[in-house]
Amino acid sequence: MLHLLKIEWLKIKNYRAFWVFGVLYLVSIFLINYIAWKAHQRTVEAMPASEQILGNPFAFPKVWQTVGWMSSWLLYFPGMIIIMLMVNEFNFKTHRQNIIDGLSRQQFIGVKILLCVIMAVLITIINVITGFVFGSMSQGSFSWEGFENIGYVFLQAIAYIFFALMLAVLFRRSGLAIIVFILYGLIFEWLATALMTFNFHMAPYGYFFPLQVTDVMLPIPFGKKVFYPDTPAIGVLIAALAVYLFAYVFFTRRKFVTDDL
Repeated sequence: MLHLLKIEWLKIKNYRAFWVFGVLYLVSIFLINYIAWKAHQRTVEAMPASEQILGNPFAFPKVWQTVGWMSSWLLYFPGMIIIMLMVNEFNFKTHRQNIIDGLSRQQFIGVKILLCVIMAVLITIINVITGFVFGSMSQGSFSWEGFENIGYVFLQAIAYIFFALMLAVLFRRSGLAIIVFILYGLIFEWLATALMTFNFHMAPYGYFFPLQVTDVMLPIPFGKKVFYPDTPAIGVLIAALAVYLFAYVFFTRRKFVTDDL
């Protein structure tokens, strides 16, 4: 497997779009959290009582959830990266060449899945560093309380990236896959969840869409009961996510293994 990862690295290291989107994602995580942190600081300066009422979202232990929620809006960047990497294999026929050179189809798609896991781990580490930085900039002492939210960051990242990989394999067109990925995640699921929750009063069921199931794990730091009433137990959400992850991997592997090269 290490040999396969080295092959992946040779493909990635000179791919400019990978580095551009990667740097944009990294900078954006710190930037979006800094903007929110600065806005909170100014709000407290203008209305000191607001912190007593709402608390400090960037102080320990709340910072782990805050950073995870803020950063979750940027998961479309790594999703687009994995789509472009996978579709490039089809466009430049490198997947065909790798298989001619001796890789099995299962090995080829398997290393792509492993790459998704590695990306999710890196995203999680970045969130830990970001949370520590902004937590240290706020008042209060360091705390591991609430650190389970970092675990939810990993689950959310891997769900988004696996979903993106599946779309790339299904459509084999980066533009179409990216459009479906963004429109589905940002519009369809949110609209469907809002309608089921507030119009049809089917709150628990609206939280079980493929991406929404992880969004509920990392809710907005303020107003969880307003935006996510009747939230299911975390164990139920994780079980539902496990089903989705299995489905993503199953259909991705099946599509790639059975399709013509």
